[in-house]
Amino acid sequence: MAPRPVSLVLDGFATGRENMERDEWLLARGEPVVRLYGWDPACVSLGRTQTEADIDLDAAERHGIDVVRRKTGGGALLHNEVELTYAVILPLDHPGLSRNILESYRTMSGPILDAFRALGVDAVFGEGKGGRDTLCYLREEGVSIFVDGRKISGGAQRRTQQAVLQHGTMVLRLDAERTAEVLKAPVEAVRRKVVGLDALGFAVTRDEVVNEVVAAYERGLGPLERARAPWQGDEEWRPEITELTV
Repeated sequence: MAPRPVSLVLDGFATGRENMERDEWLLARGEPVVRLYGWDPACVSLGRTQTEADIDLDAAERHGIDVVRRKTGGGALLHNEVELTYAVILPLDHPGLSRNILESYRTMSGPILDAFRALGVDAVFGEGKGGRDTLCYLREEGVSIFVDGRKISGGAQRRTQQAVLQHGTMVLRLDAERTAEVLKAPVEAVRRKVVGLDALGFAVTRDEVVNEVVAAYERGLGPLERARAPWQGDEEWRPEITELTV
C-alpha cells in the first residue's frame, strides 16, 4: 500500500496557545503533515513537567512575552519573533518511521539538518543524556543539531497509539539577553552553548530558510502537498487541552 501523501502547512505566525493547540490537533488527527510556523508575540514554552517557578514571570510580562506549556518534554525555550519552528506528524505505520526513538528523531528532523547544510552551515547531529537545566538549549538530551559545539536546533517528541509528533526550533537570531533574563540562566552560558544563523555570518532571510526546509522535507519524505490549514473554517477543531497556559 502506498504511503499517504504528506501535507505542507505554511502557517505564518500565531500566539503560543494557538501554536500548541494546532500541533495537538494535528497529532490527534494523525495524518502525515509538515507544519512550519512562527510566534507572535514572542513566547516562552515550558516543558510538560515544568512549572512557572522555572521562569521569571515578571520579566516575561515586561517584555510582552507569552508563556505556554508544551505537551512534549524538555526545558523552557524562548521563541522569538523571527524563529522558524517546525512540526512533523507521521502515523506510526508510515514507511521508514522507526519504532526506535532516536532513529525516529533522525527521520523527522533529518531534513532540518539537511536544510542547514544546504544553506552552507556545517551542522551535525549531537546525542546526549539527561540534564536538568531550566533552559532547554542548555540540555543535551535526545537528538539536537549543533554547529561547532553550540546548539542551533532542538526538538521534542510525543507519541500516541496512532501517530508521532516532533516539533522543534531553528535559531535564526539568538536572543541571548532576553532569554537569560526570562529563563533565569547565565547569559554567558546561553552565548557559549547556543548559536543563531546571524552570528555565524549567514545573511539569509526567514523566507529563504523556509524554502530550504520545504525542499529538504521533500527530499526526505517525498513530494509535499500544499494544504490550507485544516482548522480554517472549522469551528469544532479546537482540541481540549488542559493546563496549556500558565
